[in-house]
Amino acid sequence: MKRKYMAVMLAALAASAVMLTGCAGSGAQSGETAQETDGEDDGQSGEPEQTAQSGEEQTPETDQDAPLRIWGTITDVGTDSIVVDNQSENSSAGEMILNIDPDSTYVLDGAEGLPVALEDVETGSFEAYLGDAMTMSLPPQTTPYMVIVNIPEDAQAPLYVTAEKDAEEQEDGSVLLTASDGSSYTISPDAQVLPYLTKNIVTLQDLTEGTSCLLWLDEQQTGQKVVVFAK
Repeated sequence: MKRKYMAVMLAALAASAVMLTGCAGSGAQSGETAQETDGEDDGQSGEPEQTAQSGEEQTPETDQDAPLRIWGTITDVGTDSIVVDNQSENSSAGEMILNIDPDSTYVLDGAEGLPVALEDVETGSFEAYLGDAMTMSLPPQTTPYMVIVNIPEDAQAPLYVTAEKDAEEQEDGSVLLTASDGSSYTISPDAQVLPYLTKNIVTLQDLTEGTSCLLWLDEQQTGQKVVVFAK
């Protein structure tokens, strides 16, 4: 009996040891799993921050210094808009409605650079300078900065240019004008320089950074006439 009792006790102690070992192993695995889960949670909580930063980096900057130039034919004129056939590739091709805001849109004639009332706008060639906003309607609509109309058949329309920096005088007396779109123009020292709708005296030296003007080019693409807008 005594031997049998001792055998039972030893078997019980061995079983207890096995159970304790199993519990310890399960605890370790459970702890490792918890740590790994915590690490995964930390990684996941970091992902939105990376996404937000990535989104900020992808936000484009809008350059509003150089309006978009288009050209083509005027097909109709309304009381507050001009319907055109845009023949350039710089914007939506085909029919387009140019809404005229009397407070922010210049409508100028192509010969002298003087204002033109809508009722005096003729069908024919035009050039216009647009901003970024345009409706998704058909036809698309936009409010331009400037529309140049009544362009003589045998003449080239003036360019609307904003100086990126002060015009640079050259050795021959001409002036090099760098526009905000990166284009460069040579203006003759004998060019006619006029102010826009004022009696102020202006010269080529008034083409300073940020100044806008109308620029007429000859066949050699040299500026021969400038109308300077006040800043």
